[in-house]
Amino acid sequence: MLVNNPIISGFAPDPSITRIGDTFFLVNSSFHLFPGIPIYASTDLANWKHIGNGINRPSQLSLAKSRTHIHRGGETILVGTGGLWAPTIRHHEGITYIICTNVIHPKGDGDEGSPKWPNFENFIIHTTDVWSGNWSDPVFYEFNGIDPDLFFDDDDRTYVTGSSWDTNPGTINGFEIDLNTGSKLSQEVVVWEGVIRHIPEGPHLYKKNGWYLLLIAEGGTHKNHQMSIARSKSPLGPYGSCERNPILKPTANLRTDVVYTGHGDLFQDLHGKWWFTCLGVRQNKHGQSIMGRETFLTPVEWADGDHGDCWPLIEQPIGLKVSLPMPSSLPPPLPAGNLKVPLRAEWVFIRNPDMDSYRFSADQPMHDLSLKSSSAGLRGDGTHPITFVGKRQRELCGEARAVLSLPALRGSSTVSGLAYYKDEHRHAIIAYDSAACAVVFEVLNRGKREPVLRHEKICIVGQTESLGAQGIEFRLVHTEERLDFSYQSEHPWTAAGTIDTLIMTDHDFTGPCIGLFASTGAEPTNAASANFRWCEFTGVSLPSSQ
Repeated sequence: MLVNNPIISGFAPDPSITRIGDTFFLVNSSFHLFPGIPIYASTDLANWKHIGNGINRPSQLSLAKSRTHIHRGGETILVGTGGLWAPTIRHHEGITYIICTNVIHPKGDGDEGSPKWPNFENFIIHTTDVWSGNWSDPVFYEFNGIDPDLFFDDDDRTYVTGSSWDTNPGTINGFEIDLNTGSKLSQEVVVWEGVIRHIPEGPHLYKKNGWYLLLIAEGGTHKNHQMSIARSKSPLGPYGSCERNPILKPTANLRTDVVYTGHGDLFQDLHGKWWFTCLGVRQNKHGQSIMGRETFLTPVEWADGDHGDCWPLIEQPIGLKVSLPMPSSLPPPLPAGNLKVPLRAEWVFIRNPDMDSYRFSADQPMHDLSLKSSSAGLRGDGTHPITFVGKRQRELCGEARAVLSLPALRGSSTVSGLAYYKDEHRHAIIAYDSAACAVVFEVLNRGKREPVLRHEKICIVGQTESLGAQGIEFRLVHTEERLDFSYQSEHPWTAAGTIDTLIMTDHDFTGPCIGLFASTGAEPTNAASANFRWCEFTGVSLPSSQ
């Protein structure tokens, strides 16, 4: 049967997958969003549910320094966000582990031009019940790099491989680790430099037919992105390169709907068939790729090489449909009896939120939302919490609406409304500025050669009795090619502004989120909470889990 690619849509890069019994569990990078490391579950590889998040308590670690740096020195501008990069999920002897890197971007003049070198917090979390959401506090370990992988060998030894930043252009390093303490049990060694020796990253280690197979991404995460593989008789090498490398070719010169494919994980289904899941970007003929990096699936076969070697053959180029075998019977449903999905597992906040700034209706989560204004607006860099709550954009086309109540805002200095958010350098809003009694529309993207900044006072909103009773309704209609912002109060819908999605298309790591925000205006000491009577989002849920 043909199913849709991507299997996880919208802001879902760097997938890693494991199977526990008849259920697959997949994780993605989440960067500056909290909760972090989203976890998805499926029994058939086609239908996925967001069941929780590995980093779900502010006490586990800090995302305050997951700032976004703009790298302007290369051929293209790279917008790089810190935070949680490239987790790997693995299951061993009844325990599920996630290993990941928290990338810390120092504050200062590195936000533009030549960003300062980041710091890395590498860690491991675990649980005995993925469904419960009870993930441990992190066990930290020393590694100057990113993209760690966890491999359990037959002799009960455990190995970490990762992309080391000790040298330029980088290497894949490895060592044995004590999972309980994070201590290294062997010397860290270079295990492979890759084929093209340019940004080797995203390693995953497997064992097949007595060989250790090391799969890596190379070339950077955009037009030269590719996958290479090597093998060894020892987990720490030396490794010999596959003669067919790259086993997933760059999409730079291909005519394909899905570009930049790479950084993936190999796995087997219940019937022993092999698959490959990786990131990719949907890009149309105009160059618009508004959804960011998403998770795709493609089949894998194994074939003998010229010397009797057995290597994976990844079906490519990866398209918008993937053929899954027709099951002899319907796959078992996700075990609803054990499913303890948090009420708002898919809702996201920015970095380290002040959870006391949010009030939700217990029985109707999309009604009666109260947001306490933060001193930091959406341009905030993590020094102070930002009041924003939203969801990842999951579909190209959709609509977001929210009704803001006005009485509590009278006489205050508060800016609150609806936001399309990627990071502190790139967002668009339609909002009510209570100090000016005006609807405002703003677009910001500092990630362009010529930065984009529009700030428009759309109209003055009178404080009439009827308006106070009905409030102001904001609307964002999004398609692949444009974002349309509008509002209505005492009159029918009025357009506030339109954005070509090319304005928000960049070489970046993240994807868009759509949500509500509240920040202090010109007079921070005179702020108030923003009360939203209701909000309604379409296009922000996984198509298979609506």
